[in-house]
Amino acid sequence: MTKLDLGGATAIVTGGSRGIGPYIADALAGQGARVALVARSEPELAVNARRLADAGAEVIAVPADITSAQARRELIEVVERRLGPVDVLVNNAGGDLQREFHNLTEDEVQGLLELNLTSAVLLTRLVLAGMLERGRGHVVNVSSMAGRVSFPYTEAYAAAKDGLIAFTRVLRADYRSRGVSASTIILGPVGEAGVGARTAEEVGIKLPPVGLVAPAKIGRQTARAIRRDKRELAVLPGPGRLLRAIMDRFPGLGPALNRASGTNKTMRTVAEYREREARLAAAERSAGGPLSGRGAGER
Repeated sequence: MTKLDLGGATAIVTGGSRGIGPYIADALAGQGARVALVARSEPELAVNARRLADAGAEVIAVPADITSAQARRELIEVVERRLGPVDVLVNNAGGDLQREFHNLTEDEVQGLLELNLTSAVLLTRLVLAGMLERGRGHVVNVSSMAGRVSFPYTEAYAAAKDGLIAFTRVLRADYRSRGVSASTIILGPVGEAGVGARTAEEVGIKLPPVGLVAPAKIGRQTARAIRRDKRELAVLPGPGRLLRAIMDRFPGLGPALNRASGTNKTMRTVAEYREREARLAAAERSAGGPLSGRGAGER
């Protein structure tokens, strides 16, 4: 078993400005890791880094667009120069447009795949050689149950997240005997700071009070996956491993549950809202400026 002691380890956490990223960073820093928080949103990133530093952690904020090849290379250079060789990479960055697939442009689909899958694969490639040279390292890829439960309006997102599971399995099989391991964190609906909670607030819908995973739990489970070298951890409400096994065995159950629980109706509301936002943004771009006092692309 390739266990890694987080004390003194250098860890990169992408998607570190909001959502579950800060909670993962908290958990790793709590185990003594030096943490590099990475995201595009520099102000939020700086706030989270300052909070961790005030708590005694060694942390840096690295604003970067990980879908850019140059930004990925520069990110690794900055982290290794300021914190040391990378021992842990947590590929957490991700997101979805939550719109009907046939309305997405080719560039939008490509962007979703780059953010949720390709960037994680290529960041892993950049740190892997150094990890192998030192005989020490762990990669954590944050995936989702979206594909397994056929969550509505997530075709590209679900494809990417299921792709992460396959990538992690092969990576682990190929390199674990050489001291570099990998884990997948498979998430269900996340409460409080999750994308679903933010979307519900934005759109003006209510999420059920039960059936949501606390983001702090995801942080703890991520640290556990590294320390105990877990292959896959399904962080779901209730008996997570059992639920995932049932979904894998009975793929038609997901759509049926979505219909029965009202998920399809809720997501239809979200998709319609997103389509209106997309049309307004397109109109603003065509007009050369904001409409009705709104900034272009602002939500």
